[in-house]
Amino acid sequence: MTIKSAFIEVQTHPKEPKIPKSPKIAEGKPPFTVHQFDILTILEARNDQEKLKGDRIQEFATKIVEFFSYVHNCEEGRRLVVKINSYVPEEEIYEEFAKIYTKYKILNRKTVGDYFFKETEDLVNKLCDDFEVIVRNTH
Repeated sequence: MTIKSAFIEVQTHPKEPKIPKSPKIAEGKPPFTVHQFDILTILEARNDQEKLKGDRIQEFATKIVEFFSYVHNCEEGRRLVVKINSYVPEEEIYEEFAKIYTKYKILNRKTVGDYFFKETEDLVNKLCDDFEVIVRNTH
């Protein structure tokens, strides 16, 4: 038995020095308009915040309308409307509405967004009450 040995030559190259990256500076929104009085700058910031709140509330209201439309048009929702108009016990209406809410959440979480469901999770009965008012006022 003959054993052959082979040597592998490894060539090393000198490491190139790493050039540190320049730090990134965060960019915010442009500074407020310079006013003669500081209070005006504060009021301007508050107005911007109020506008953002108003936009979020409007977006949330739109999502509630879309949800109520879903409830009104799905098969379970049509049965719920009949129950609401038949004056069945409130608990039964809440249970039925909660089932519809859960189904809607499963089907539409990606399009509606987590924020809507996070905010309404513990208010399902209140949503049901609002839906009930709409149903009773339209019939």
